[in-house]
Amino acid sequence: MPFIYGWAEKSARGRRAKWLMIFSFSALGICILRLAYLQLFRGRTFQQASENNHTQVLVEHAPRGRILDRHGVVLADDQPVFVALFSAVGLKASDFQRVVSYLSPILSVSEPELEQRLQIAVRAKSMLRISDRLTRDKAFQILQIRNYLPGVSLGIEEQRYYPNEKLASHILGYVGQITEDELDRFSSSGYKTGDWIGKSGLERLYDPILHGQDGGYLIEVDARGRQIRLLRHVPPQAGRDLILTVDAELEGLAESELQKSKHPGAAVVLNVKTGEVLALASSPGYDPNQFLPLGDSQKRQQILNDVNRPLYNRAIQGQYPPGSVFKIVTSIAGLDRNLVVLSEKVDCNGSYMLGRDRRLFKCWKQPHGHGWVDFMVALSQSCDVYYYQLGLRIGPESLEDYAKLVELGKTSGLDLPSEKKGLLPYRWKKTIAQHWQGGDTLNYAIGQGALQVTVIQMANLISLVANRGFLWQPYLAAKSRWIGQPEQNLTDPKLTTHLQLHDETWTAIQKGLAEVVHSGTGIAAQLPGIAVAGKTGTAQATKTGDHAWFVAYAPVEDPRIACAVLVENGGHGGSIAAPIARVLIAKALGVTSQNANRENRVESD
Repeated sequence: MPFIYGWAEKSARGRRAKWLMIFSFSALGICILRLAYLQLFRGRTFQQASENNHTQVLVEHAPRGRILDRHGVVLADDQPVFVALFSAVGLKASDFQRVVSYLSPILSVSEPELEQRLQIAVRAKSMLRISDRLTRDKAFQILQIRNYLPGVSLGIEEQRYYPNEKLASHILGYVGQITEDELDRFSSSGYKTGDWIGKSGLERLYDPILHGQDGGYLIEVDARGRQIRLLRHVPPQAGRDLILTVDAELEGLAESELQKSKHPGAAVVLNVKTGEVLALASSPGYDPNQFLPLGDSQKRQQILNDVNRPLYNRAIQGQYPPGSVFKIVTSIAGLDRNLVVLSEKVDCNGSYMLGRDRRLFKCWKQPHGHGWVDFMVALSQSCDVYYYQLGLRIGPESLEDYAKLVELGKTSGLDLPSEKKGLLPYRWKKTIAQHWQGGDTLNYAIGQGALQVTVIQMANLISLVANRGFLWQPYLAAKSRWIGQPEQNLTDPKLTTHLQLHDETWTAIQKGLAEVVHSGTGIAAQLPGIAVAGKTGTAQATKTGDHAWFVAYAPVEDPRIACAVLVENGGHGGSIAAPIARVLIAKALGVTSQNANRENRVESD
């Protein structure tokens, strides 16, 4: 029995040892396989994660390309500024609260706003800008307490700068930090969280050209997120410069003259032979620099809340009745359809009676009217009674057809976003089930009623007349280039319309428009030694006053410049808009300022 018992005990120990060895070798094999898997198949992933724990990528934003006028004057540039950067690597919740409490008073940013900026950096998992354009004093304050600001660093970044402040603000637009919605749309094009992007104007339309290609720094950081040393630097590539057709001096003069009128308004000056926009002014303007710092500054809020809407580009977005300027279109329609006999006279006694109910439509000249007028006198003196009757002969449908022929009711194709197309009322009224009345035709013929146009459209209209039917598409951006490289054409002159009318028709209209300035309602646009042709307009508007219009081209014998001026609620076109156009034409043609004084103001249509 003792022998049997000892043998059984020894056998049991052997089995336990055997299973222990099997388990040990199995566990060791599993460990070896796991280590092999982690090393061979996941090694790169864990290596990258390890590096991320002690390195941080700092994006170095590429300088935006400059925007220059036709003579090389810099309208938009970049300048180095101090920026505060934040990385959440290795930070605890208590660290966030410390950063907020110490940094908020230095940056003059509320704690909730600063917390929101820090959270954006956390979500982006990269080092991001939390404040920019820091003064030297604020930058030094941050450096002095940097040991209490884990994850916070100072950097220098090239940011947008508009050296002339309000000059050409509606042309240039402004830039701002990319939003989440914009990031969703443009991330496939290489845009990232924290990027600057064009928000309006040329900055928006040509952002892919101006944006450039970002570079960056690979920085070693400690467990507290503080920078230790630079590991690698990839330099950024600046965006391309944009060279405009605009003349900065002429643009500044246009803005100044509109401001002197003490009314909102717009002015456009074109090269009639190419479509180049020499000036496109809208008043009041704004300073695009106010939209660059992060957050909402007080000055920015003043711009956004201004009742005069300084962000509104009145040259391409404002839609107004054209008033008597539309008589150019009515004249084209009447002459082309042989409904005008140049020598035929109409008696203007100050009003016109329409229909059986004898509804009264007045002429602007009261109380006795213009007397007997033929076509030339009617156009030069802007006689409403003559054009009432001509409009009835033509009919509203034909008036609208000719309005379309001269490119009204559609956008001009100018390279600026958000251009409006105006409104041609005849067919539009039918779409909203409104009956067209005889009085509507009379208003249509003199540019009143529901008809709406833009200032750029009126500049195009007078340019078309100057060219006897040829119209070139207006454009602002002519060329682009990298600094030190040859220029590349962005836009070439493009003929958009050729309105073929009899030579006699063009001759009659041009002669009548020249007479407007020589002896008619536009004498305030006269220039010594230069023949100017144009048309005044006074468009009925709100109780605050009528809109003043003037369109012109010069010189008459060889047109080079076309101009359109609108002054909101300014009164008569001949007394306020024509003198502005006179100054602009003189500047564009190189006439000395002494001969271009604002004079010859008259009360007229």
